[in-house]
Amino acid sequence: MRACLLLGVAVFLVAAAAPTAVAADDEARTAEAQRAYEDLVYAYMHYDTASWDTAYKTAMKQYNSFSTKQKGDVSYMRRTEADFRPSWWKNCKSSTSISFTANVWGKNFTANYMPSSSLGYQGLVWDEETKSIKVYVSWQPHMVDSLRPLGGDAAKAHQIREGDEAEAIIWHELGHNYITIGFNTDQIIELYTKYRILFQSLQEFYADMTALYHCSPPGRKVTMMLRISEVFENDAIESHTRGALGIGSYMLAAILSEPEKWPSFHLPTTVPETDVERKTILYMYEHIDPHYTLEEDRAIREMVGSLIMKQGSTIFRSKGTIPLPNRLQYKITTSEDRDLQIQRDKWVAETLKKAIEAGAVAKVQKTEGHPKRFRLPTTW
Repeated sequence: MRACLLLGVAVFLVAAAAPTAVAADDEARTAEAQRAYEDLVYAYMHYDTASWDTAYKTAMKQYNSFSTKQKGDVSYMRRTEADFRPSWWKNCKSSTSISFTANVWGKNFTANYMPSSSLGYQGLVWDEETKSIKVYVSWQPHMVDSLRPLGGDAAKAHQIREGDEAEAIIWHELGHNYITIGFNTDQIIELYTKYRILFQSLQEFYADMTALYHCSPPGRKVTMMLRISEVFENDAIESHTRGALGIGSYMLAAILSEPEKWPSFHLPTTVPETDVERKTILYMYEHIDPHYTLEEDRAIREMVGSLIMKQGSTIFRSKGTIPLPNRLQYKITTSEDRDLQIQRDKWVAETLKKAIEAGAVAKVQKTEGHPKRFRLPTTW
């Protein structure tokens, strides 16, 4: 959302590495079944349709030998795979303009898609016939489901492909679309004139949250990692930055409260001297471990889903007040967030210091692959 009528696109980067190790009590009854389960998890965490279909068919032949936990994981993966690759997904690859019924946050709506050479955006145009604003979304169709590897060290380490980036873009733009169609023409005009900074920042927050919830694991990681540049630049008035920091603040509050549950999200071993919360979010995003687990991916999706489904409308009505897991708050606009920022910085400094002294951070830092620093290049 770089301009009033072009609501930006979010992108980020992917789920990687080897399947999660499982405790002996959670293993399948046979070695063959165990391999089938691990292959299925790997295919899910590095999703592409063909590999998933093959792994799923093999896993079903071994299903009766899976442990109770593994059967639960299979059920979860099968259910969410149907969500992030719905039947209408094929329309996203169309090289001509098309309207189709999409579903975001459980709501069906008509998405007007127009392919373009732009990475991704939402557009608003005036329809003279209906005397109303018409919403459309756009992205590059050739990127959708592409297995072409992206360049750069970070993309290589996390095995990021062009299709993973496209997936984050699509769900992000559909998130914009979902928010915009909730208002009539007069309301949209008022929001973009009277409440422009607030509305644009909220748009980016909801669009990124939509991608975090609806994407596959690779797309979900893309959505987090591509906001590193905004977190680093820290532009106080830029809508993508404020949305990204809001999500980062929410995630950090959850992760820092129980770092042992998040082995792939590394935390600094010393407390930053200034800008404590932002620099800790930046470190956490830059050091996401390529060995990203199914359990962590599921926890992120469910955490994001719970916040939006239970409090999404309240956040909007309260002009961008986001309740955090540590019972503090984040305000989407910088001017209203200053006092809250002081409180959050204090909480992060104290909680991180305790975690470091207790050895919780050092224990997590031993995870293979750390402390490799991954910063993705700005792509849009």
